[in-house]
Amino acid sequence: MRVLVMTTPDPSHLPTLVPVAWALRAAGHEVLVLGRPDSAEPTRTAGLNFVSLGDSFNTEELVLNDLAPGKRPLESRPRGMKGGFGGLWMEHAKSMVRDYLDFARSFRPELIISDPLEYSALILGALLQVPVVHHRWGVDPIGTPRLPAAREELRQTCQSLGLDTLPDPTVVLDSCPSALQLPELKPETPVRYVPFNGSEAMPSWLRAEWGRPRSRPKRVAVSLGRRTLVYNGVPFVRALLHSFAEMRGVELIATVGARHRESIGPVPANVRMVDPVPLHLLLSSCDAVITHGGAATTMTAALFGLPQLVLPQMADCFAHGDRLAATGAGISFDTVTAQDDAGLLHEALTQLLTDSRYAEAAGVLRTEMECMPSPAQIASDLEKLARAYGS
Repeated sequence: MRVLVMTTPDPSHLPTLVPVAWALRAAGHEVLVLGRPDSAEPTRTAGLNFVSLGDSFNTEELVLNDLAPGKRPLESRPRGMKGGFGGLWMEHAKSMVRDYLDFARSFRPELIISDPLEYSALILGALLQVPVVHHRWGVDPIGTPRLPAAREELRQTCQSLGLDTLPDPTVVLDSCPSALQLPELKPETPVRYVPFNGSEAMPSWLRAEWGRPRSRPKRVAVSLGRRTLVYNGVPFVRALLHSFAEMRGVELIATVGARHRESIGPVPANVRMVDPVPLHLLLSSCDAVITHGGAATTMTAALFGLPQLVLPQMADCFAHGDRLAATGAGISFDTVTAQDDAGLLHEALTQLLTDSRYAEAAGVLRTEMECMPSPAQIASDLEKLARAYGS
């Protein structure tokens, strides 16, 4: 079976789709990722093959150009530019759907899998008469809810290609536990979340700890995603790390790339800045996580049953913070005033580490995630779907 995996041109959008792609490849199917050059590197690190079409989209440059000088997203607009986020990908679909269609007609896929904002996949599936599977990243305030707006915005594009309207996906895969997902969304096909946070080597300092008894302070991972610092976030991260200087018996491991460590400068003695590391290698040694609320970070921390302090800056990160707080598995601060309040941050992290109710709620999410069907099981179901679709 030929499987076409499609992803919107942002390096962070592919990884959630990777485990199902791996499962299909391991089952003997031909799997090919299609996208713009922005997705080439994450596809390579995932060990998958890639077809690159069009020019780079460069999400980072687009967002930076939309920010007030020196301000992070949350300081530039309320809720960090959440409202217009989906429209970005509608314009991408308009510009690329014909190129994608030309390639797909030659590749002749029997199944298409895409992230929920790659609207071109829905058009290709309808024209080629193959099933289209949307795979959510996590809490989904933008994918499924934005389909009606996308249907209106892409009406002319669809009609120019012979379709009356933008179709719905055949199947929606959802690795977000039902207790965490937005309650207004109808239940979809569950699939167990398998973290793919990159293929870098395990750092020597972390490898040296494995197998040793834990006799150290409580450990908190500070993982703010690939762009919090890029989006004018150095002053914010510097102040954040200094907020926990007086926490005795707590060690913070902050993943900060070398290009930003010098800008941040000296940090408190209980903070260690390290190169970004695949998060699933680190979290088994942690007691809590401080995060920006990105889907991959949120879902990986939930899989490890860890309470989370969420400091969202933009897009769907707010929904992850809201839902973690609603389940009791986290605390979320979504205003500049709260995020810049050192005392409030200190108090919140203390609560997460000392009030057992947060860990218990996080454990409930972990248990639900562990009971979901594996990507291998889902791959078998998708194979049957494709065969039934073509019969």
